[in-house]
Amino acid sequence: MNRFVYALILFILSMTSAYGQAFLVRPVGVVVENGRHYFNVQVWNCTGRDVEVPLADLPWGQSTLGLVLYPAGRLAGEPLKESIPAVDFPSTKVRIQAKDHVEGRVDLDSRFLGISRYEGRGNLLIFWEYDLSLIAGGNSHVVGGMVPFDASGKAKSAAGIACK
Repeated sequence: MNRFVYALILFILSMTSAYGQAFLVRPVGVVVENGRHYFNVQVWNCTGRDVEVPLADLPWGQSTLGLVLYPAGRLAGEPLKESIPAVDFPSTKVRIQAKDHVEGRVDLDSRFLGISRYEGRGNLLIFWEYDLSLIAGGNSHVVGGMVPFDASGKAKSAAGIACK
């Protein structure tokens, strides 16, 4: 367990901030619909031109978002086991307008068995990471962070423009 906690600390310290970059990945939070848990994520285009990105390369695309769900509080212990389902994404492109964003979701129930065990307890943490080079090209530029898992079922809204 201590080794895992140490790895989590290194994970968080190694993350870089995406603010001030051409693109920004912004977690919105967890929403519950029809008993399923979804992690909503926004991708902001902070450039002065529209861009087209393959759907599979977006954070909700083809296994591009690294996720760890870790129990905290009284239920602390090992992270939930992840099982990434095989999904064929169409070869479509998503247009992100200049200084605007698109939003998508990751189905957490499909990737992590046992989420219902924590329902209503609010003591899961989501550690996430994403490589911005999938959108921007160039060298790897990993961003990420930690979001409390709030499965209250209420949709959250990340207000305001994220580009600075």
